[in-house]
Amino acid sequence: MAVRRIVAMVLPQLACELVKQRGPVSPSGKAPLAVIIGGDEERRAALAAGAEREPQAPAAVIDVVDDEARRYGVRPGQKVVEAAALVAHLAIHRVTFAEIDAALGRVAEVALGLGATAAIQLGEQGGSRAGAPRSGGSRASRAGERAASEARSPWGDGPYDTVWLDITGASHLVGGEEALLDELGERVAALGHRARLAIADGPRLAQALARFGAHAPDGGRGVDALIAPPGKGAQAIGPLPVQALPVEREVASFLVRLGVLRVEDLARLPRAQVAARLGPRTTEVMELLAGRDPVPLLPFEVPRLIEEEVLFDEPVENAESLLFVLRGMTSRIASRLSARGEACGRLNVAIAYDRSIARLRLGDREDDAALLLEDEERGPSLRFHVDMPVPLSDAGDLLRPIKAKLERIELAAPAVGVHLIASRIARARQVQLDLSRDRSVDPDSLPALLAELSAEIGAERVGVLEIADAHRPEARSRLVPVADEAAMARSSAAARARAAAERAAAEQGAGAEGAEQPAPEPARLLAQPIPLGRVGRGAIVAVDRHLYAIERLSFVMRIDAVEWWTPTPASRDYARAWLVSGAPSGRAAPRFGELRPSRDGASASSCGEAWIYVDRATGEAFLQGWCE
Repeated sequence: MAVRRIVAMVLPQLACELVKQRGPVSPSGKAPLAVIIGGDEERRAALAAGAEREPQAPAAVIDVVDDEARRYGVRPGQKVVEAAALVAHLAIHRVTFAEIDAALGRVAEVALGLGATAAIQLGEQGGSRAGAPRSGGSRASRAGERAASEARSPWGDGPYDTVWLDITGASHLVGGEEALLDELGERVAALGHRARLAIADGPRLAQALARFGAHAPDGGRGVDALIAPPGKGAQAIGPLPVQALPVEREVASFLVRLGVLRVEDLARLPRAQVAARLGPRTTEVMELLAGRDPVPLLPFEVPRLIEEEVLFDEPVENAESLLFVLRGMTSRIASRLSARGEACGRLNVAIAYDRSIARLRLGDREDDAALLLEDEERGPSLRFHVDMPVPLSDAGDLLRPIKAKLERIELAAPAVGVHLIASRIARARQVQLDLSRDRSVDPDSLPALLAELSAEIGAERVGVLEIADAHRPEARSRLVPVADEAAMARSSAAARARAAAERAAAEQGAGAEGAEQPAPEPARLLAQPIPLGRVGRGAIVAVDRHLYAIERLSFVMRIDAVEWWTPTPASRDYARAWLVSGAPSGRAAPRFGELRPSRDGASASSCGEAWIYVDRATGEAFLQGWCE
């Protein structure tokens, strides 16, 4: 039977990293940072009501600080007023439990590609939770029930900074446990987080080793020092401080005062005397001292839709700041898609406006009614979506169409949040490696370009030409939008088959004597034909505010009663016309063609060959396109 192996990924600066992902923490961008965890409903209500920033109560307690704030002497557990007295320019922000849960879920999602089960909570053992939230709903719904002391206790109801991954029997697939830790570290770093990783025989052993392993006397910060050999969990946590065990803060302080500083010091004491001092977690501690950790993982359920949401402490009024946030959001979505082996075909963007300013500026203006949508939770918001011609998963490919769309939109009010949803999830295309050439072609480069063009000029204006059965030249092709990949594939296959048949017929007819040559085709057709009146050799016609003379005409073909079943059947004579225009020697030539001398030696400009037709019912001519 394989020995159970669990990876613990501890994110000690998770709350601070979530704040920094929103944007600069202060106007200068270099202020030390302190974070208060909780207050989900209060923060949303304050931002929705139009407050520029949620006020922090002086009695509120700080939960997490960054390295810069720690150098100034700010510590978790201090009140806001105490920390502000130490550092006048301290930036204090709040992170909700919902944001913490979402961030841990993202890490669990990208880790699932390397293990069988990922978890952000531990299961029950003996009727009680082990180092995990108590039953009764998610952490976000129980924000008001958490006591301040539990929030800062490593083994109470927080901190929420650990993701576990079961890699039993899976590490050899990536080259061993060390290589697996390196791969996990890269995936977590791609999400913008710094993690401490460790492997042991159980989740609590691995978590203790990851959180406190850097303080081991004989260990460093390398990966080797954070891997406990199978069956050696007790020896691995022996050099760790007693705070690494699941004991209350008061019990750990009492043991330190007695001189019991490390776990191995506690393990050498008589078991009966130790059990009397450990409190309600005696059983759990004794099992860990013996190297046993049978606590099960509570499997993380991967959501079908991928969502990213960022709420701003300071309202954002320009597209550049929004793009900075969206760049990080699309990067995290790309990491999650890559771990799943999937890609998305649509991105839905919702930019929440400041409620009061949006209503003041917009009012009842009808021109903004399509962009301003009311939501009970987020208030007025700007919503749009971008479609991909094929499902994409690269971060740059996902950001480019959003950027093209956002640069053409003017914000109606300051933005207080961004909500991004990746939908139409599909399996990602797997491209086989090509070892026969030095350079390979990215198969997603063209779809990414089409997605950007669709977002900028409209999806209905981007597509491929499909050959149609028609006698009129202007009806022989039509634009097929790129939204339907299957329709494009069918259209391309039909076009290739038709072209092959036409080439075969042309080759077969070329050998016959007196075979009729195919009629020439125009190189460019106008969207709307330009009336020319009655034409003939030497006639003067007006095209695009310029006068031209018809030098000669060449008959091409005639169509009679085409589409006779419609109210307007077409009977036309098609011809090629050579248009010329005189140009004085000191003036520039017209924009078509190049200057050439005419037959009488005067300077003239050949404006190219035009494709015209004459309506046989009225005798009027129309310019329909240009020939090469």
